Amino acid sequence: MRTDKCASAPVSKGFDGEKYESSSSHQKEWGNKLIEELELEGSEHILDLGCGNGLVTRELAERVPEGKVLGIDSSSSMLGKAKSHKLRNMEFKLLDIRDMDFVQEFDLVFSNAAMHWVKEHDIVLRKIHASLKAGGTVRMQFAGEDNCPTISGVLKESISFSGFEDDFRDFDWPWYMPDAGTYEELIRSAGFRAYRVWMENADRYFPDEQSFVGWIEQPSLVPFLRVLSEEKSALFRNMVVEKTKKAAFQPDNSYFETFRRINVSAIK
Repeated sequence: MRTDKCASAPVSKGFDGEKYESSSSHQKEWGNKLIEELELEGSEHILDLGCGNGLVTRELAERVPEGKVLGIDSSSSMLGKAKSHKLRNMEFKLLDIRDMDFVQEFDLVFSNAAMHWVKEHDIVLRKIHASLKAGGTVRMQFAGEDNCPTISGVLKESISFSGFEDDFRDFDWPWYMPDAGTYEELIRSAGFRAYRVWMENADRYFPDEQSFVGWIEQPSLVPFLRVLSEEKSALFRNMVVEKTKKAAFQPDNSYFETFRRINVSAIK
């Protein structure tokens, strides 16, 4: 198991659209799977929440040639990359999901592998409801309970490690990963007239060290490195990468992580 090359890699402290695109094949697979399930007529107005690098947004836009898709994301780097995939019926907006204020504009609100970055789902779900036309639908997939226990365990251990405990003393854990029952209640409370919430197993074997470390760095490590100095960022990054690699390494030289996804389908 090689460690020297990855241990010396430069540290990026923010979301990087270019790097994310090269290490997010599973997110794209999940997004395309969701799109295949949609029954689109081709003229819908769609909102893509947390559109990231825009590849899944482009797939949506191709399915609605007479419609349009708006992708929103809070990362300027992600949107910079997303704009390189732009079609004529696509638009992008730099916007935190929590700050959106659309009113009866969309036939479909879509989100793939993004909503676990948002904490205030009770507020956001009401805003999603308001953004939909009557009869509009929601289709979302994001990290749920027991998602990624390997890297989560390493990160929880590492932020308490000697030399880092003061930096992370007031650190807010960056992800919200509910169980299906909890989320079903949130959907009900937001006012949707019909809904379904379910968990899905999406475990993944990363074929090599490069793909696994790329996923650790973008986006998993980003919120943790933001609170550290440059010197400490490199030390923390290397420690987390090496520990996670060791825990996830498989006899065939692949790397395994458990993925649990929560799926949401709802109608206004």
